[in-house]
Amino acid sequence: MKNEKKQNPIIEKVMRITEKLSAEVHLRAVRDAFLLTIPFLVLSGFMTFIAYVLLAEDSIVYNAIPGNVSAAIISICSKTINGGQNILALLMVLLVSYNLAKYKKYHNPLMAALISLGALFIMMPDTLSYTPIGTNGMFVSLITALLVTEAFLALSKQDKLKLKISGNVPPAITESFNSMFVIIIIELLVAVLAFACNAISGMGVHDMINAVLQKPLVGVATTLPAFLCYFGFGQCLCYFFGIHPAGVINPIVEPALLVAINENNEAWLAGKEIPHIITLPFRDVYGTLGGIACTLGLLIAIFLVSKRSDVRSIAKLSLPVSVFNINEPVLFGLPIVFNPIMFVPFCFTTTIIYIVAYVATALGLVSRLVVYTTWSTPIFLSGYMASGGDFRNVILQVICLGIAVLTYLPFVKLLDRQQITSVQDDELTEEDLSF
Repeated sequence: MKNEKKQNPIIEKVMRITEKLSAEVHLRAVRDAFLLTIPFLVLSGFMTFIAYVLLAEDSIVYNAIPGNVSAAIISICSKTINGGQNILALLMVLLVSYNLAKYKKYHNPLMAALISLGALFIMMPDTLSYTPIGTNGMFVSLITALLVTEAFLALSKQDKLKLKISGNVPPAITESFNSMFVIIIIELLVAVLAFACNAISGMGVHDMINAVLQKPLVGVATTLPAFLCYFGFGQCLCYFFGIHPAGVINPIVEPALLVAINENNEAWLAGKEIPHIITLPFRDVYGTLGGIACTLGLLIAIFLVSKRSDVRSIAKLSLPVSVFNINEPVLFGLPIVFNPIMFVPFCFTTTIIYIVAYVATALGLVSRLVVYTTWSTPIFLSGYMASGGDFRNVILQVICLGIAVLTYLPFVKLLDRQQITSVQDDELTEEDLSF
């Protein structure tokens, strides 16, 4: 009886660490909150594209319709953006707080979300605008949701802070009175901290956190070496070992890259210089063509050179969903996961592509990305939309896809040769047995 092959201890250790990270409740709360805000961001991206690309002055569409109609459409788009991207911090504080309380098994997570929302407004500037409640207030929102929820859950366990109400009282009233002292303590403490922050530093909470935390994090996250570490190689490595990076990498990095695309968008709309090359859409527009690691290039390579009927069948089944950058069928059907032959192209193709895309953007050969597009936006449409209507970015996507095809080609041929060797070994075994 053969002993089962033991897994490499280093791989086992890495997998244990990543599994713990993906199960960590704070990261899960942030991850799930981001997933729930995607429809709002997608809608805002489309509205921005319509208002400022399709209906830009002197565009074909703008000149083809009456001025009052285009003005009305632009007004509708602007108001729609206010209900999505421009209130993202409010959505995040509610969702992160709610999810964290839910994952910690608190019986009424909505109460935690409401207290976090109140705390966020206590720290707002006296003159309120969309700036601190949009993506610019992202880090304040995340910190507030996590800290206030933890404080609320801890204080809610203290029986001395609960009002004892007897009689036939509706549960909503009981819950409200039981949380009264906790709410008072937390909201007053946040108000005192906000006052102290302003008195000591001369800055509001938002300005201080943005200067001390958000700006440095965005600065690091938008550098090419850091980006290559967590999305060029790290994300693909997680997938290779069957670990979804959404619970490990994305909650840590995506807030900074989301702030970066918003800063680009604001600069673009104001006619100023675009500050960032690397943003959240940069990851998807160039490195998620057909799915993580540009597996649309792998499918094309299979159709070009593979003679294996099983591999071609998997490619045919995977192609329709890969249009929307979903590649689980090929990840687990080929498979790519735990397949040593596919390790090199899968983990390094996007690194090459990101370097090419970064250099092309830095040299001014293509536009910097200024409109948010989600990862599921089909290839070519994503490049055109995210760049604010620049066809050069679509051409760069074609080049990136070509790089992916060329990178995967020799490894697809290797898969074919592996089957031939396997068949020959099976035939030898049958001959030996018959002899």
